[in-house]
Amino acid sequence: MMKALSIDELFEVNSSKFNLTEREMQIALYWIKDFSYQEIGRLLGISPNTVRSHLSRINIKLQVNSKASLILKIIGMD
Repeated sequence: MMKALSIDELFEVNSSKFNLTEREMQIALYWIKDFSYQEIGRLLGISPNTVRSHLSRINIKLQVNSKASLILKIIGMD
């Protein structure tokens, strides 16, 4: 029986086609796990505004406009 992949594993499997920086990948993973801008910023040592900027670039690169569509893209169901 095959083991279901976690969101982290799915992201890693599909990440090569996203062309995201390492930091963008970190932020995207925290974001889809429902961390706030403030929580992500605190964890990564950056401001909430920087988190917001990264998420904006992630949305542009992945051509998504919501957290739900980001999740679908990451797990390969877009």
